[in-house]
Amino acid sequence: MLLHSVSLILHLCIGIFNLLDTIKMFKEKTLIRLKKAKGQVDGLIKLVESDTYCMDIITQILALEGSLSAVSRLLLENHLNTCGVKYLTSKQSKKREKFIKEIIKIVEFSSR
Repeated sequence: MLLHSVSLILHLCIGIFNLLDTIKMFKEKTLIRLKKAKGQVDGLIKLVESDTYCMDIITQILALEGSLSAVSRLLLENHLNTCGVKYLTSKQSKKREKFIKEIIKIVEFSSR
């Protein structure tokens, strides 16, 4: 019985460390992408200040929108892998329902 308990605790600890590594990886990727997006915004400001051709500016804006969309998808993936697992497996139906409503709200908002 003790061996089984120790094994279970070790398994849980490994799971927690894997989750923490996953969160750290997502955070690093998110920060890298946001810093790139910040650079794109700085570039856009320079383009406007230098009276660059409008279609070139719009092209860069569309690229920035794509970058930010990628950050949103990355954050959503992280949220589903962490909080999603927690709330969807919760025994409390109110927590599950709240989580599902949040996801639906984001999906609706993103499709505008």
